[in-house]
Amino acid sequence: MNAPLAPRLSAEAKPVNCAHCGQRVPEGARDAFCCRGCRAVAGLIRTTGLERYYDLRRGPGVPVAETSDAPRDRKWLEPIVARVKAAEGPSHVALDLQGVHCSACVWLAQTLFEREGQAGAIEINPALGRADLRIDARFPLEHFVETIESFGYRFGPATDAPERLPSDGLLLRAGICLALAGNGMMLSAAIHLGLRGGVLHRWASDLAFGASLIAMSIGGPIFARSAWAGLRRGVLHLDLPIALGMGLAFFGSVASYLSGGGANYVDTLTAFVALMLLGRWLQVRILERNQRELLQDGGYEGLLCRRLVGDAAELVPCARVDVGDVLLVSPGDLVPIRATLLDDPASFSFDWIDGESRPRTISRDGSVPSGAMLASESAVRVRAEEAFSASEVMSLLRGGRAEDASGRTLAGIPKNIGGIYVGFVLVAAVAAGVATWLTGHDLVHTLEVTTATLVVTCPCAFGIAVPLAYEIVQSRLRRSGVFVRRPSLFERALEVDTVIFDKTGTLTTGRLELASRLGLDALDPDACGVLYDLAARSNHPKSRAVAHAIELGGRASLDPSRSVFEVRGSGMVSVTPRGTYRLGAPRWALTDGNETADLAFSLDGELIVALETQEEIRPETGDEVRRLERDGFEVYVLSGDGPERCTEVASQLGISDAHVLSHRSPEEKEDWIEAHRPARLMMIGDGLNDARALAAAGCSGTPSIERPFTASRCDFYFVTPGLEPVAQVLHASRRLAQIVRSDLVIAFLYNTVAVGLCIAGLMHPWLAAILMPASSLGTIAWTAFALRGDRRWKS
Repeated sequence: MNAPLAPRLSAEAKPVNCAHCGQRVPEGARDAFCCRGCRAVAGLIRTTGLERYYDLRRGPGVPVAETSDAPRDRKWLEPIVARVKAAEGPSHVALDLQGVHCSACVWLAQTLFEREGQAGAIEINPALGRADLRIDARFPLEHFVETIESFGYRFGPATDAPERLPSDGLLLRAGICLALAGNGMMLSAAIHLGLRGGVLHRWASDLAFGASLIAMSIGGPIFARSAWAGLRRGVLHLDLPIALGMGLAFFGSVASYLSGGGANYVDTLTAFVALMLLGRWLQVRILERNQRELLQDGGYEGLLCRRLVGDAAELVPCARVDVGDVLLVSPGDLVPIRATLLDDPASFSFDWIDGESRPRTISRDGSVPSGAMLASESAVRVRAEEAFSASEVMSLLRGGRAEDASGRTLAGIPKNIGGIYVGFVLVAAVAAGVATWLTGHDLVHTLEVTTATLVVTCPCAFGIAVPLAYEIVQSRLRRSGVFVRRPSLFERALEVDTVIFDKTGTLTTGRLELASRLGLDALDPDACGVLYDLAARSNHPKSRAVAHAIELGGRASLDPSRSVFEVRGSGMVSVTPRGTYRLGAPRWALTDGNETADLAFSLDGELIVALETQEEIRPETGDEVRRLERDGFEVYVLSGDGPERCTEVASQLGISDAHVLSHRSPEEKEDWIEAHRPARLMMIGDGLNDARALAAAGCSGTPSIERPFTASRCDFYFVTPGLEPVAQVLHASRRLAQIVRSDLVIAFLYNTVAVGLCIAGLMHPWLAAILMPASSLGTIAWTAFALRGDRRWKS
């Protein structure tokens, strides 16, 4: 499967799936790609001769997160490069790598490494998100990192991640117990089929009993420790009935074995332990993958800046910045503290602070707020007016949502299900024992019946079937570009009745686009070429909007020989034989300066074309808002941007003016959520100014993985171009709750029948050995069947 660079499509030829990732292409797409990220990466793959990537990848991929056009902050890489260059021989470099999903990703990274043409080696561990390089001083590490990141991956400094994940240990334990269960059931089968007395019978009984002892020693502590930790916090979570079921069944089997009853039920117990471990592995694996998908958030300790000491710029943690320090801020850098601009006027982006999408120009000696980002092309100097410990950035980065303290919870299961199940098992076992004793049976037989009751009352529904349902649901969400980071999300999402969106970067892409193409289409080729040169060589969001519009119109033509330079804080200039062209603010580009549009393109001060920009709304967002409202959810806009822009975007999406809350500070956003039943609110945001609101809401999500801090503090994140994942998560939680409840019904019916057989004296070891695994497999099969072909991931 190759992914050619798709041409623009006619209305009659609308693609269904993206030519790069295979996901659905939104309505109104201009080509065969779902987003700019996929379009850009597919183009790179084709032009660099890496089409084998598509042959190695099996099935659809994951959408490529749309990258920012701003320069990427790689200050963390500088000390690593310096260390490699200073070393006399080869150096080992460990880096975290984000976005590696499959063998095709590994192949692509290894191929690009080999193309650097230097000796060395690279080893990539997709499970850990880690790349280990063996390189020397000649290797162009900075160029390699930049090349890999152009394909949608992201490098970061290596964290102290363990060499082995917790799921690896669970898988090893489950594998050993499954092997023990298989051998134990084979030995017990001989006894069930008629082997009586003699050395072989004793040998088979002892080995089967030994297998159960080993299985309990391997699997029992996992659930016992978790159950005890919950009890110490006063929580009866679902590991309690599993641990008690194992413990009671084990001691009952031991008592039966020692009293001369033989190893009648130990094969069933061993299989039970193996199945519970397998279920726990399913539970842990997908969340580990989602959490390792992102580069680790180092919090404020991972923020770096350049502090000027004399004529030298030293790289230091932002936490060491103090009042009076002079910092060198490069394009795209975050200003970590409130500061004073020491150089000529420069443009700064404020969308992380107040949601304002359009950059603002700050004059020399003007105040730069904490959290602003430099949008100009050239680096500037700023003087710190406060210590980092007192900055707004620091206050917003402290804390975040606490990890789930209530233990493992499952959507759709009553809070007290653990206590109910334990009580049911104990009452059933006592009832079976008393009934057997009162009907005249001896103590040995009574003990066997009691043991059978403890063994066959299996909590398999929430031990393996429900974890399987979680695995299926989260895997489907993952294939759609949605990554769940906290297991309790699905339970909390059941209570949600209101969805709150930030505006800039959430309802909109955070980019600007031209409001109309009429002026561009009327330009002659020469003027259009000059305009593209001016726009394409600027990092300003408004210039990028112009360049993107010209590219979509197929008229992009860059002339490297043309002289272009920036007038900081004003715009771009090109001096040609025809005269001086300017692109920038009308008051600067025009002689009279009377034009009210965002941008003016002029020749010798005379207007050629006026250009108006507007925020680019995410594709199909209006449809998604209507779907949410149709499903009974209220939709709000909660933004730091001004009322006019918020209302304008909301009206385009069909959101009532009464549900638009604008010009809110981070504290005011948090206060509003806390005053409106936060457990019933889902907050979707992307900026530093949303951090407190995201932590306060019952559920939180973000489309932002490019910027630090936000995604790692949310319950889920997504990389799709639109907002469909919000409805997908809400629907998935409700669908999952239905499956969980049906699994509980199946488990209740099975346990009722099994206990009835025990009390009636009809439960035999061979029947228990069949019923318990059969009930588990049956519940698993039902779960997989119920979720198979579920097409309602969209509301």
